[in-house]
Amino acid sequence: MTTTTWREDQEWPGDAATVTRWMRASLRPDESEIEVRGLDDVRVSCELDGDDLEHLTLDASAVGLRVRAPKQGASVPSSSVPSASVPSASVPSPTPAVLRRRTGTARRIRLTAQPVRVEGIPLVVDAQVHDAPIEWLVHAAPAVAGRPESRFGIEIAGDGAGMRGSFLASLAASDLTPLLTAVLRPALRAGGVRLRRLTVTVAPDGADGIRVDGAASVRWRVVPASARAMARIGVHPDGIVTVRDVQVSSGNPLIALALRTARKTIRAEIGRTHDLNESLGIGDSGPRLHDVRITVDDEITIAARLS
Repeated sequence: MTTTTWREDQEWPGDAATVTRWMRASLRPDESEIEVRGLDDVRVSCELDGDDLEHLTLDASAVGLRVRAPKQGASVPSSSVPSASVPSASVPSPTPAVLRRRTGTARRIRLTAQPVRVEGIPLVVDAQVHDAPIEWLVHAAPAVAGRPESRFGIEIAGDGAGMRGSFLASLAASDLTPLLTAVLRPALRAGGVRLRRLTVTVAPDGADGIRVDGAASVRWRVVPASARAMARIGVHPDGIVTVRDVQVSSGNPLIALALRTARKTIRAEIGRTHDLNESLGIGDSGPRLHDVRITVDDEITIAARLS
C-alpha cells in the first residue's frame, strides 16, 4: 500500500509494507506534549506470513534522539482532524468498538539499540518477545483523536500463553544525571517549570536492592524550590519491588512545610510492594518475569526474562 491514508475498509494487517508504515506512524509522539527528533532514523522492518508476524524489528543503533519542549501552538494537523469539534491528539477518545479482529502469532518482536544516543548519551537496549499470540484489531474509529493510524492495532491475545522474552538496558552510571536532566528539562519547561539543577546517584543496597539519592532545584515563575530525596528499593528476581525506605527533605521553608503535611503519605510507602508483572497487562495465568536484576558498578544494568 503506497497511500498515506488509513481507511476503515482497508485490509489489516495487509502486507509487510503496511505494518511497517503503521509502526512508523505509531512511533510519533504527541507534539503538543513533547518533541523527539531523530525517530525517522529508527530502522523498522517486518515480515508477514498470512496473519503471522514472522518478525518485527525496530533498530535504533547509532540513532541520535533529541528531546525538545513542544512547539508553541502545536496541534493536530488539520488534515487529520475530521472537524473543529475534535479535541487535540493529547486527549484520548473513548475506546472505540472493535469492528474486525484476526488472530495470529508474533514469532519475534525486537527493539534493539547498540547503542542509541539520547542527547548524545549512549544507552544500550535489547528487548525481545517470541511466540506471542496476537490479535490484529480494526476499530470503528481512531483510538486517539488526530491519529488515524490508531484505528488499527496489534494486541496480545488472551493471557499471552506460550510467550517468552528478554529485556536488557544499560548505561554508564556517570551518565544517569545528564540523561535525566536532558529528558526532564524540556518536559518541565512545557509546564512552565525551569529545572535549574538535578543530581541522581544509584548504589547497591545489599544483594538484592539499590539505593537512589537525588537532589533537584527548580523555579516556577519567580518561586524557587529545592528538595532532596533518598529511596532504598528491594528487587526480587520474580519482579516484586519493595520500598524499604523513603526520605524527603528541603531547605526551603514552604517546601518543607508541604513535605511535613505529606509525611504520612510518604511513610505509607515504606514496606509497600509493587508487582512489575501487573504492568505487563497479562492475566495471572500468563507468562511472568524471572531473573529480574539491577546491577550497579561503572554501569547501571537492568535485565529480566519473560516466560
